[in-house]
Amino acid sequence: MQSQNKLNKLIKLALVATTLTASNILPIIAGAIPSAQAVSVTAKRADSFTDSVCVNTHFGYGDTPYGSQYNTVKQKLVELGVGHIRDGGTQSYVIDRFKDLAAAGIKTTYIMSPTAGVAPDSSYWVNGTYYQINDLIKNKIGTNVVDAVEIANEIDFNYGQYYWHKGDTAKLNNNSASPLYWVSYIRSLTKDTWNALKSDPATAGITVIAPSLGRTYNYGNKSPLGDLSSVVDWGNVHSYPFGGNPFNNPFAYNTLAKYYYDGNFPSVNIDENPYIFDVYGGPFGSKPIAATETGYYTTSTARGVSETVHGKYMPRLFLEYFRKGIVRTCSYEFLNEWNQPSNSEANFGLLRNDLTPKPAYTALKNLLGSLKDPATNAKTFTPTALDYTLTVTPPTGYNRTQYVHSTLLQKATGTFYLVLWHEISNNDITVTPARTITPPAMPTKVTLTTPIRSATLSTWDDAGNRTESSVAISNKTVSVNVTDKVTILKLTP
Repeated sequence: MQSQNKLNKLIKLALVATTLTASNILPIIAGAIPSAQAVSVTAKRADSFTDSVCVNTHFGYGDTPYGSQYNTVKQKLVELGVGHIRDGGTQSYVIDRFKDLAAAGIKTTYIMSPTAGVAPDSSYWVNGTYYQINDLIKNKIGTNVVDAVEIANEIDFNYGQYYWHKGDTAKLNNNSASPLYWVSYIRSLTKDTWNALKSDPATAGITVIAPSLGRTYNYGNKSPLGDLSSVVDWGNVHSYPFGGNPFNNPFAYNTLAKYYYDGNFPSVNIDENPYIFDVYGGPFGSKPIAATETGYYTTSTARGVSETVHGKYMPRLFLEYFRKGIVRTCSYEFLNEWNQPSNSEANFGLLRNDLTPKPAYTALKNLLGSLKDPATNAKTFTPTALDYTLTVTPPTGYNRTQYVHSTLLQKATGTFYLVLWHEISNNDITVTPARTITPPAMPTKVTLTTPIRSATLSTWDDAGNRTESSVAISNKTVSVNVTDKVTILKLTP
């Protein structure tokens, strides 16, 4: 399922529009940036960000803590504050855990897998017990447990395993005229899944997420899926940023000779050089996108990051994807599957194998805790606008002030949360282990036209801990040092 080695996977699918924030309009010049006219930015609901956060789990893996220490894993999920997991399987004990987590407020994005016996129609070949997908959801798992169904996991990366039942596997895998060629298969599976779920009143409200791809394509050989926009609610992306982005014009910055080539920052493939949008977006038209796998592994091997860098990157990753319009982002994954320090696949977790928190877990828990909105109308109120200007005075050598990113959120009480971060690479991936880069802070002034009664600043340290303090508003301006970790300016009208 999700356990393929991620070393060969850089990016997969996406197509979204850029969200306008004040940081999008900052002019790019060396030295101080002159004050600009205030921009009116309509906030997004804070709940819409926290609801976008998801983690991958493997509750069917009995030889990992998912299987052997479920109660502690559940406790850690609840403490994290996450509202969604991504997983699959039809074993009774796995389904019981999905139900148990739903009772605690954590819904499942369910991955279909033909080899696990899940298919929308009996004409699809299966291995094991057969279930029709709408019957499986409504009668075996529960429509209050599953809120989204993902068609299949990395079908192009794994499709050979689906041809076990007949014929010359090698020939079938490579013969595009064959009815079992994976493109024909997945298009048919997607259409039939859509029809099965949407034609049943009990499951019509389940979100249908497009199949994910596992191989790396390029501008000359774009996504082969064809148009699926009429048979999915959301597109899909498996966008791993740890491999850099070679599809751009290289330039020197931040001590790197080829910045996008040699960096591994969270937005490396989705912002200024949006490779995944360009190459993988076509099949989904204007439909929203989910990122059902993304993340980093914490090893000293090739493309691994340190736990400290991981702690900086993961909160920024969720914010970057949300800023670009991605509606659900699932970190791969919740915990280290095994205690194998040099195995990349075993070290993607927010938790270590002994279930102690990495800095990324602590940082994300504190971020979600700060932004979670307990109001009964948190999902339905209409956010308002904040008039403000960001003015950045960059240190020498860091004149790309557009890398000060921001997202404006609001809770139902009316309080604004201006989330700021320096979207910059903390690694040079041309060497192994990766060289650590510690960029300077970006001094930033937030000038407010909207009347604000009080301001509070939350900052994060390298361990993921949050510190909150009141800050002065002087001449309608708040001064903030924006770092490579998340900062939140809480503004009470």
